[in-house]
Amino acid sequence: MISTSTRYQIITNNMTRTKALIENDTVVKREIEYYNKTIKTIKTLDDFIKNDRVFKFAMKAYGLEDMAFGKALIKKLLQEGLSNPTSMANKMTNPLYKEFAKAFDFAGKGAEATSAASATTGAVEKYVQQTLEQREGDDNQGVRLALYFKRKASSITTTMGILADKAIMEFVQTTFSIPKAAAKADIDVQVRQLEKLIDIKDFQDPKKVDKLIQRFSAMWDMNNASMSAPILTLFNQSSDQGVSLDLMMSIANLKRGGW
Repeated sequence: MISTSTRYQIITNNMTRTKALIENDTVVKREIEYYNKTIKTIKTLDDFIKNDRVFKFAMKAYGLEDMAFGKALIKKLLQEGLSNPTSMANKMTNPLYKEFAKAFDFAGKGAEATSAASATTGAVEKYVQQTLEQREGDDNQGVRLALYFKRKASSITTTMGILADKAIMEFVQTTFSIPKAAAKADIDVQVRQLEKLIDIKDFQDPKKVDKLIQRFSAMWDMNNASMSAPILTLFNQSSDQGVSLDLMMSIANLKRGGW
């Protein structure tokens, strides 16, 4: 099998062509065409939620595909919006929910929410990227992790941000040969250990990010000479412990609210 580093370079050295191949895939092209044709005709939150095809496209684009079944939860999330510091989106530990509420801002923009770039061209771009990463993961999860880290690194500005993202933490554990058992230590201990290994400012430097990816790729291939089961759960951010707590609390609130 081609090495993680080689495959990653093939993809990223001509990302425009790589994404064009994804966009021209029959299934992907059909979904994009439907979404582009339909999204701007949707003017209410109810219509957005009810259109299953558009809704699932949007959820996948923003990394929440595995939560597409939770329509009542997402409806409440979008109804509350972001203006209130105590709104659901602002309280959720997973930042993807806040990003989604900002992208489809029915609470703040009303009927204009689906005309925003984040809901149109931005959503399509993210959908293509998500599809690319998922497909690469089918062959080599190391490539998917590398692509994910490249995309997310600059948004991580604290050590806690590493711990909050299971896929990023897997990347870091692999890169620096951190034993899985270390995750059982107290959070404060984990933070201190990570800070000994990583200067979080490096995540904002593209050259240093690339060097981390090179090191990760070599370590991944060494540790996974014979790959076992795919690690898809790393990317299901809505299924990690912190988000599960969010969901339990939110679902409880939904039930009390009559949903």
